[in-house]
Amino acid sequence: MITISNSQLFKPELILKYIKQNGNELKLKKNEFIYHSGDPTEHIYVIETGEVFVLRMQDDGSENAIRYLKEDCLFGALTLFCGPKRHSTFAKSKTEVRLYRIERSIFEQKILSDNSYTIEWMRWLEIERQRHSSKLRDLLSYGKLGALASVLVRLSNSFGVETKSGIVIDTKLTNQELAMLASTSREVVNRYLKELTKEGIIDVNRKIITIKDIKRLRKIINCENCDVNLCQIH
Repeated sequence: MITISNSQLFKPELILKYIKQNGNELKLKKNEFIYHSGDPTEHIYVIETGEVFVLRMQDDGSENAIRYLKEDCLFGALTLFCGPKRHSTFAKSKTEVRLYRIERSIFEQKILSDNSYTIEWMRWLEIERQRHSSKLRDLLSYGKLGALASVLVRLSNSFGVETKSGIVIDTKLTNQELAMLASTSREVVNRYLKELTKEGIIDVNRKIITIKDIKRLRKIINCENCDVNLCQIH
């Protein structure tokens, strides 16, 4: 098996290293909250190992997964220099997680005092903005099947492993978790997974999804072969 990689995939290496060296280490068990909606935005986090969901509670009580994060992903108080704010989302560990957190005020000082960090931070924010916009486009433009197809394509870029059978998404996701990522219901995801399996586009075995025909999956969302940085699940 070969893990899918791309030399063009951008990581804010200076920032990641700084937070890991100067932040506090935290270890969490599965399904522990990192912060709640309404908490002050006081820290920036970097994941060392494990996986994290950032979620938003809807008015009907359902949860939408805004981000699905793995190692070397940044999250938390990402809006800098705007004074005290509170989280509109909550973050919860999907697996056992080891991460580092740093106070926002300390991080702001570093960003202001070093141009190399400033440039890296601005580049990372722009990629995040474009990624978020492309996710919204897929969710709104191609219906519920398109939303699920978009999630699967992005998962293949973030967690994909190439095998003889296709691209294995190397993380276990329940249909409910896929539904949260696609902003739809578990019943809709169940139906479309069965359809995609019947058509030979994917295979599902014990929560592990293998994409057997990535071209047909991409066609559902009129994939433009955009920058791999924009086509990530996190």
